[in-house]
Amino acid sequence: MLPPSRVRNSRGESSIQAVLLVPVVFGIFFLGAHAASLAYGSHVATIAASRGAQMTAAVSGQGTEMVAALNEVEQVVRELGAHMSTPPRIRMDTESVTVNVTLDIQRIVPFLPTQVSRTAHVARERFVMEQDR
Repeated sequence: MLPPSRVRNSRGESSIQAVLLVPVVFGIFFLGAHAASLAYGSHVATIAASRGAQMTAAVSGQGTEMVAALNEVEQVVRELGAHMSTPPRIRMDTESVTVNVTLDIQRIVPFLPTQVSRTAHVARERFVMEQDR
């Protein structure tokens, strides 16, 4: 037990500690929630870009097949509960396919990023007839 003079001097000490500690605890909590949201958005963008690149690599590059690949990317993003900020970008050349997906995430902490962008790069599939092998 503290002597009476010591008890009198510590009045209000716990309320000062609470005023100083509560914002720090909330800040750490919100930073963690925002980091988790960024990680989830990153995961969804990676999956959607990979799926779009795989589908695009298997097609010949015609319009209807490209639309199907874009729809697949949008469906994956929608099913996983995310929102795209821009339409996916698909770039094809003779050897590879590159798909870029950019997602918006919920703003929790004002000064941290609210968009996640991921790119998938896949080699194009080529069909070779058996007699040409």
